[in-house]
Amino acid sequence: MVMVRRLACLLGVSLTLFGCAHLTPPKQNAAKLMAQTRSSIVTGTSVSASTRSSLLSSGYEQDSCMNEFADCIDGIKALSLGKDSRQTLAVLAELYYTKAQQLSAMDDCRMALDREPIDPNYANAPPSQDELLAKKQAQQTCTSNYRDTLYHALKHSYAYLFYQHLQQSIVSNTHLASDTDARIQDIYHLSINDIVRELYAQERGAFASATQFHYGLDKPTIEPVFNQVTFNKVVTTDDNQPTTLTLSLENNPYYLSKLAKGGQHVFSDLVSAYDARLSKLDVNSRRFGLGVSFVGSIGDRYTAQISQSLGQSQSAQPTPNDPQYQARIHQMGHVLLTAIIIPKGNTLDEVLGAREFDGYFFNPQQHKEIKLFDTSYPLAANFSAGYALWLSENQLKQLSILNMLAKKDSIALPQLFMLEPYDPNQKVVIMLHGLASSPTTWVNLTNTLLSDPELNERYQVWQIAYSTNLPILENRYQIAKLIEHSFASVDPTGDDVASHNAILIGHSMGGVISRLMVSDDELMPKLQQLESKDQRKLYNQMSYAQKQALEQRFTLNALPQVDTAVFLSAPFRGTDYADRWFTRAARRIIHLPLDLTQMVGNTLMNLGEDDNSVLGSLYLQNGASQLSDRSSFVALTKDVQIHPKVAYHTIMGDNKGIHQAGDSVGDKISDGIVPYSSSHLDGATSETIITGSHNIHENPKTILQLRKILYAHLEK
Repeated sequence: MVMVRRLACLLGVSLTLFGCAHLTPPKQNAAKLMAQTRSSIVTGTSVSASTRSSLLSSGYEQDSCMNEFADCIDGIKALSLGKDSRQTLAVLAELYYTKAQQLSAMDDCRMALDREPIDPNYANAPPSQDELLAKKQAQQTCTSNYRDTLYHALKHSYAYLFYQHLQQSIVSNTHLASDTDARIQDIYHLSINDIVRELYAQERGAFASATQFHYGLDKPTIEPVFNQVTFNKVVTTDDNQPTTLTLSLENNPYYLSKLAKGGQHVFSDLVSAYDARLSKLDVNSRRFGLGVSFVGSIGDRYTAQISQSLGQSQSAQPTPNDPQYQARIHQMGHVLLTAIIIPKGNTLDEVLGAREFDGYFFNPQQHKEIKLFDTSYPLAANFSAGYALWLSENQLKQLSILNMLAKKDSIALPQLFMLEPYDPNQKVVIMLHGLASSPTTWVNLTNTLLSDPELNERYQVWQIAYSTNLPILENRYQIAKLIEHSFASVDPTGDDVASHNAILIGHSMGGVISRLMVSDDELMPKLQQLESKDQRKLYNQMSYAQKQALEQRFTLNALPQVDTAVFLSAPFRGTDYADRWFTRAARRIIHLPLDLTQMVGNTLMNLGEDDNSVLGSLYLQNGASQLSDRSSFVALTKDVQIHPKVAYHTIMGDNKGIHQAGDSVGDKISDGIVPYSSSHLDGATSETIITGSHNIHENPKTILQLRKILYAHLEK
């Protein structure tokens, strides 16, 4: 009996084990399976699984299809019994785009020199006229085939995407998007991208031999579909037939002013959102939809280059009427665009047989959607693209180091960058970086603003680049004047929404300067309290111009456009970090510009002042030295009065995370450079302590707090 029970138990265990083994499926790699399912010519070098299946059914593989392309296409069409089914359109679109990629890689499709470069070690004879003619004919044939396959890829992908509209059948919005839908939309977008890229390659592109017709702008031609301004028509011969591409641009005054100025060349370059230069941001702000995102580069845009800065020379004392102020205010030299190309036709047959195409360039900030076939579709946008290209073109980080070490005033004068064309209806956020830094330090915060639809729609960003070697009072004076002139240059009457309720955000030294720019205070009377020497007697020895220059720098007036300020790790009461041996060593190699401080600095030296006196230290020491908690600057400014109209917030770091223990440890909190006691301000609307070091402005929790402040500010 016992034996029977044991056998029964063993049998039960065996059945259980074998049952589990039978039910356990082979382990699958989900990511690998999805990659195999969704891979296509868009993601790699091979066509999708569904296209491979169609090729096999028609007796081809990918390579043999490319080698016998016309017969292969006929074979695919034969599978559908002569009907252009939606699935057949998807297969044909992918095959045409695959062929276009193959052609673009061929030597004959590359616009090279008429002769090889002369090699001093190889006596190569110039090609004969027959060779040149044969080469030219081969190029024309290849580029014509390339254009033709791109146009076919575009037509078939467009026909697939809008199949129900073109068949005039009932449009269903209930089905979920399939992998094929996503793949064909990608092919449609890549076809647009490649056509536009070749157009802007000019003499090096596939449209080098095209005939172009430019439209006059004195009486703009407005096309009827999207009410855009038609500016160009490109005619090519493809497959022995003329193909016409008509190009139109957003009817926007700013865009059109650049079009008129450029002599029909709207932009010096069009950079696709697929470009590697636009992929360096950690977060990209995108709106998914129809169309391809581009950045139009304006030909006369300003770029901050070291070589350019070293070759410039500017006056030390610009005035409000001096155009040099305007020369240091830079509107974004890049314009966001979204391109679509539509084949002519309202039926499937008309679209597939089309030889005429319309290309449209939209302003994605002005249009959230477009209407096709009486149906609204979201318009694609990449709001980070212009900012990413601006960062890649400008040597701001390198210039920040040069600014500290150089003696040239052309480098020392601050500059203001408007990161998008001025919008009178958007509030302005002004950002000031810290010591030895540059506007690139704001990349995370700026991109957060761009990636939030509400903030992106309601705010525009201005960033200040300034030399942190200047005395802080001089920097305050120069930056404030630049900001005031910037507002006046875009809104002379001060009536725009943008001229009110601006926000000033400053990090470290930038926070110190920002507080001075939102304060109303007189610093001259406070000098007597810091030094027994008779400052009034010294003041009386100055000329009228010298007195005026000194008073302008020691009289603080709050910027009238700003009503909110955010200070990040700002050492209002200084820091002992500035007096440590390695910091002192760095301070010794930081120079004051020779001429920029001449009016005030030379006056003080001529009157017997040196940098050991209070007044001398305020103007004969560099900005880094003045951040010391022992400096005369800190003693003079630690209690300046912020204007009552300004709401201010403070955010500081705690590198040890001890603030979570309670208020009793406040005196021990520090970000490693600036202690809490230095960055704390009584009367702040909010005070936020975040676990982190001095680069607290890059911390995600800081970004979150700033988003809250910006959203609350929208209610003003």
